Amino acid sequence: MNKSKKMERLFVLLSIGIFVALTGCSTQESELTSSPPAPSTAETQTAQLTTNQLAPVELTYYFPNGPQKDLQSVEDAVNKLIKPKINATVRLKLIDWGVYEEKMKVTMASGEPYDLVWTGAGFNNYFKNVANGAYAPLDDMIANYPDMKKGIPDMFWNAVKVKGHIYAVPVFQQATAGYGYVIQKALADKYNLDWKSVTKLSDLTPFLETVKKNEPNLIPWEFSDAFTVAPPMFGLESLGDSKTPGDLYIKDGSKVVNQYETQEFKDYIRMMRDWYTKGYLRKDAAILKETSADRKAGKNALQLGQIDIDSVALASAGMDATGRMSVYNTATQSYDFQFVKPLLTTDKAAATMTAISANSPNKERAMMFLNLLNTDKEIYNTLVWGVEGKHYKKVSENRIETIKEGGYQMFAPYEFGNMSLSYLTEGDPKGNDQKFTQMWVALNKNATPSNVLGFVFDFTPVKAEKANVDAVIDELYFAIASGSVDPEKYLPQFLDKMKKAGSDKIIAEKQNQLDAWKAMIKYDG
Repeated sequence: MNKSKKMERLFVLLSIGIFVALTGCSTQESELTSSPPAPSTAETQTAQLTTNQLAPVELTYYFPNGPQKDLQSVEDAVNKLIKPKINATVRLKLIDWGVYEEKMKVTMASGEPYDLVWTGAGFNNYFKNVANGAYAPLDDMIANYPDMKKGIPDMFWNAVKVKGHIYAVPVFQQATAGYGYVIQKALADKYNLDWKSVTKLSDLTPFLETVKKNEPNLIPWEFSDAFTVAPPMFGLESLGDSKTPGDLYIKDGSKVVNQYETQEFKDYIRMMRDWYTKGYLRKDAAILKETSADRKAGKNALQLGQIDIDSVALASAGMDATGRMSVYNTATQSYDFQFVKPLLTTDKAAATMTAISANSPNKERAMMFLNLLNTDKEIYNTLVWGVEGKHYKKVSENRIETIKEGGYQMFAPYEFGNMSLSYLTEGDPKGNDQKFTQMWVALNKNATPSNVLGFVFDFTPVKAEKANVDAVIDELYFAIASGSVDPEKYLPQFLDKMKKAGSDKIIAEKQNQLDAWKAMIKYDG
């Protein structure tokens, strides 16, 4: 549950108009203003063969989100669009965030046949599932869909390779990760808070104290674990998923360390303990399953943010933005401020993907469907936003307003296909819709890569140790990271249990694999 809470927050942060810097966008403008390429001859022929010759099939597609009352009408609309193109229908198996990982573990262990599944570097762990043989290799099939392949930068494809092979199609989305925070605009203005002065998380303490003293109906800080959601805030980069022991310092890029033994982690959990005891967080922060209710009610004063273009940059570009908070509640506008510059890391490039099950009886047809999600704007937006007139209304060519009571509000364009196809919504910046999309696409196509972008840790040699360490993390980590327990007492217990579970062996294996990868890269260069 704690894992699902963390990843839900991460993806919400990813989804709500993650913003990019303006620098370098103008040089890409001629390329980016062009329309998406028309389907290639090979893809057109495939579609014709499918319609005329292939037997009909039903695909099963597992993905996480909050419950949606009107999912069936979206499934019907998607099927109406894809049936003439690939002679297939898809059964949308939406599973609640809180139980998604457990559901997929049971499904994979049972050998139940299914076709498509959402996976990521840190949730329904892609690399672990590949090591367990859960997903089919896709290299040969991907080669048959050149438009889909070229729509996703090579950096993303390289980030999801395991032993040289691709087992999932990465979602091209706003992955280049800058970090900061989000604050209600009304509060910052009311109390004259210098929201642009923040350079680190601890600088937020006086803001939180002001809210605590003066706004009893608000939650000063929405708990989203910054240490695992945003390692670069602490000068760290994850190798594999962000929970497993074994990170790199970004400035070093060579020595693998146990991030939970660093001074940065100790300082963080002491700060969180201070915030928790002062009442800045919900008392149930460590066990809270989801935060959307608080967001929709406008109850959070400040939140963690993955931010690529912040309010300052948007204002400089002449664009008007109501901020991330307004996506959940249009009456709650926010200032979004970045204080950690964007960097594309492997865990972010591989944060959200779609795999095809190794047990799928319809692998080729599943890939045809994935191709449509990456190249067909109508199909993509129907799955992401629903049915026009029922779940949203169009206000311009590429902008919609969602219908709150329509029964379908996932706010998850980052979960499917190619996000550059997505409509903009009421929470996205206004002023020049095309320019905004161009800005984030340009940054992600020309991202600043980390020193180890493309390195993928193979868990296979330490599968047992990882399972044991994961159990320790599930038991203790979120209680410590939320400040719910005294870190002076529980951190030593946590570290001791992890060592007994095999954390040192995992770190040593990461170091060996990293050294071998660096030697290979140097040789190839």
